[in-house]
Amino acid sequence: MITITGYSDVLSAGPGETIEFKVSSKSPSPFAAELVRVIHADPNPAGPGMRFEPLGQLFAGTFASVDKPLLSGSFARVNGVPAAGSEAGLTAGTRIQPTALARGEQCVMSQRSVGSHAGFALLVSETGIELRLNAGQGIPPVRVLCPARLDARWYDVWFAIDVASNLIEVGVAQVEGDVAAPVRCHVAQTLDRGWRAPHRDDVADLLIGALEDGAGRRAHFNGKIEAPFVADAPPSPARNAATVEYAAPRASDFSSDVLYAAWEFAHGIDTLEIADTTPHARHGTLHNLPTRAVRGSAWNGRERCWRTAPAHYAAIHFHDDDLHDAGWSTDFAFTVPPTLHSGAYAMRVSVDGAIDYLPFYVRPELGKPGAPLVFVAATYTYQAYANYARGNFDTALRNKVRQWSAYPHNPDEHPEVGLSTYNLHTDGSGVMFSSRLRPMLTMRPGFLTFDDPRGSGCRHYIADSHLLDWLEHEGFSFDVVTDDDLERFGAALLEPYAAVLTGTHPEYHTAATLDALAGYKRSGGNLAYMGGNGFYWRVGCSARVAGALEVRRTEGGVRAWAAESGEYVHALDGEYGGLWRSSARTPQQLVGVGFSSQGPFEGSHYRVLDAARTQPGGTLLQDIAGPLFGGYGLSGGGAAGFELDSTEAADGSSPNITILARSEGHSAAFGPALDALLSHTATRARKTPDTLIRSEIIYYETGYGGAVFSVGSITFCGALSHNNYRNDVSTLLRNVLVRFSHDRGANANAAPAVAYTEVN
Repeated sequence: MITITGYSDVLSAGPGETIEFKVSSKSPSPFAAELVRVIHADPNPAGPGMRFEPLGQLFAGTFASVDKPLLSGSFARVNGVPAAGSEAGLTAGTRIQPTALARGEQCVMSQRSVGSHAGFALLVSETGIELRLNAGQGIPPVRVLCPARLDARWYDVWFAIDVASNLIEVGVAQVEGDVAAPVRCHVAQTLDRGWRAPHRDDVADLLIGALEDGAGRRAHFNGKIEAPFVADAPPSPARNAATVEYAAPRASDFSSDVLYAAWEFAHGIDTLEIADTTPHARHGTLHNLPTRAVRGSAWNGRERCWRTAPAHYAAIHFHDDDLHDAGWSTDFAFTVPPTLHSGAYAMRVSVDGAIDYLPFYVRPELGKPGAPLVFVAATYTYQAYANYARGNFDTALRNKVRQWSAYPHNPDEHPEVGLSTYNLHTDGSGVMFSSRLRPMLTMRPGFLTFDDPRGSGCRHYIADSHLLDWLEHEGFSFDVVTDDDLERFGAALLEPYAAVLTGTHPEYHTAATLDALAGYKRSGGNLAYMGGNGFYWRVGCSARVAGALEVRRTEGGVRAWAAESGEYVHALDGEYGGLWRSSARTPQQLVGVGFSSQGPFEGSHYRVLDAARTQPGGTLLQDIAGPLFGGYGLSGGGAAGFELDSTEAADGSSPNITILARSEGHSAAFGPALDALLSHTATRARKTPDTLIRSEIIYYETGYGGAVFSVGSITFCGALSHNNYRNDVSTLLRNVLVRFSHDRGANANAAPAVAYTEVN
């Protein structure tokens, strides 16, 4: 059980800005909150250990504990509409493609009963289609089952109530497929208790994709829904269900005066709104972020983008495990004082001996940097991996967590916190969205990702603290900004700094964040890429959908799942998804190296290329005797490990790159990155695949007055604190930052050449 946890509404703020914190505590006692600065987040006792600076003098307090639920499952809600139906009857229908019928009964469309008016629910399960009419408490529901064995094809489903003929009809018809016996079934049943038409003042929410009653919200639908409609009338009298040939009613069958609502999901694909095309304008809102820009029943393979052919993408894919905004109330807020230096912080919340940390960053006042260096926190990557249930929280990892007093909670044991974009939904489809508006267990000081026999097994937020801790230990003054800050403010945010440093794995980027880094480089800035597998996947985000980012794993690359054909364009921003390589923006163009190899979470060493000592940047090797260095560290036991980057001229590596060192000694478990291959025998550069298994530490001058230094390894920063920070990896980075600070140091505090304008 997680006794206390929470999240904040944003992950970064500047002086004078306010962050709201939302906390759930299962204790009856008040919980305490205190501001801390996060110095080192790795709990490994072989390293510096967990280090925090208490700042209770700036913020501390106690607050009432409230146990707040996490309610997953996506659906659409049409708020406060009149109860559907009339004295003549009621018809409702839609097109569906169910994807996880084994999950039990699932609701396609429903409206609660109001007064004596019978609420309805149209449900689907492995046994068929069911209509359920509920006239209120104490009155047994009317249930009509249309038995049918459905699979993951498209079907029309509907029900109709005809008061004149005293009949209820429920039906299903297969829309597509070349099977010998398509599913076509309908059942007509006498309405034995009669139909109670709603009063004109009866009001009740209507839900699409879920059922809501006295037991709460449940029975979430898994699959696609398209073109739902409701009519305040039975179908045409000529279509008597008991005597005429079967046919599914459609919204177009009804005149505008009886059509209650008809929702067209081809409209507003980049929003959380669903549009009613009738004059009643009974529009609705999507909750928990179901997937849009997915293939509808009209898709035929000729169209690939929803922006040019929205009618082919007129469906929404709902899941019972979607989670967007937990919707928790704010327990307290913190306004960043102007005296608080930019850096990594957290709110420490505690009750009854249970502790959680809610991390955030403080950026400097815009246009007034407090340091010559700036670190860009890869919050989009943290979020893409957030709550990744890897299935590896075994006895050995549990024991290490306990022995090191590490963060105790793992997503393997807490599906309620929602999924990562590396997981699959319960219906087997890939998770395209991740939200920061929920507890992110993997973004916690002390979280262990792997049972690393030679190190800590830390990644992302925790691994990046290896670099921040080193900067502080070595006396380098630095500021911190985030991906989201780059998205909002662009290259102007970075302009005043002598050098920009990335983290260990800046993998996920939008066009705006890449533009900001490229723009800074073009302005003459110095860029230090401190990780591996960076600038790899494209993500989408939108101000219309706060806190969410979107990933479409298209075409190729190392993927946890593959996007369906025709579903390669983001819903949130309408941009083509997938690898940045597919958009002709390879990592090599930005930082000289790109992802070339991956293996287990283990590290090896580098070999100094002595010829580099006389080349541009060769003086960075000063005080490094060589020939080998870096075979140590808190990440996999070596500075060159897990995911490796190297140069490739064909992919855009600068011709004037100096390769300072190259890794070697990787185990046979390492293999080439898939997107760097043409076949099992040849790389894109027409070399053999084994040539890709290397990390290269490189330096080059950009031609704009600045330079780029790249380490090409995820585990590099884990070596910085080895031997009490006295080691060759530390020496190399110190040499780099001293040079970078000197080269542009005179302009480090100058006003930016570009005005700060928030990017929409």
